[in-house]
Amino acid sequence: MKPAFRGALALALAFAAGVAMSFGQTYTPHALSPFFNSAAPVVAVAGFVAFTARRWWLSALIGAFAGPAVMAGYYVTSELRGFPGSASYIALWSTAGVIVGAAMGLGVWALRFSSSTPLKAAGASLWPGVAVGEAAFGLTANAETTPGGYWWAQAVLGVAALAAIAWYHLPTWAGRLMSLGFAAVVALAVFAAYGAR
Repeated sequence: MKPAFRGALALALAFAAGVAMSFGQTYTPHALSPFFNSAAPVVAVAGFVAFTARRWWLSALIGAFAGPAVMAGYYVTSELRGFPGSASYIALWSTAGVIVGAAMGLGVWALRFSSSTPLKAAGASLWPGVAVGEAAFGLTANAETTPGGYWWAQAVLGVAALAAIAWYHLPTWAGRLMSLGFAAVVALAVFAAYGAR
């Protein structure tokens, strides 16, 4: 499969995920509503589609475009359904999608192909850190308007994902502890970024 085709397929999948997010916000029960209105699923999509690449630069590039592709699918669909989006929010989330998506793409490549323990530890920490940091914000700042059970579940999933990824990809305890430290930094950064909006 040629790199151009891999990239096109990845972006098509990301766009489709954005379409699904728009409909999910309308038709899912309240207990699951944050799933279609939060960052962790979008970052997961960027990581998933980055699996279509085998080179570091292509993985980063696909990840960088995946976030905005999800946002394009979401906002275009929402607009067509009569729910216009804010230009400032579109710009904010698309920019964040480029930065975090590129990092996620590199993280996926590092876990698959790199021999560097620090790079693998960083790759292992990114999505779990985003998930836990976002969940912590949801449980504190958004406790009155969003279901706490969802955020607890996302936090547990983030911790479990970190443990599983680190155990599988990092054979030494030093590397696993490094991934834990990186994840804590990512979680704190996400929490702070949400608070600064």
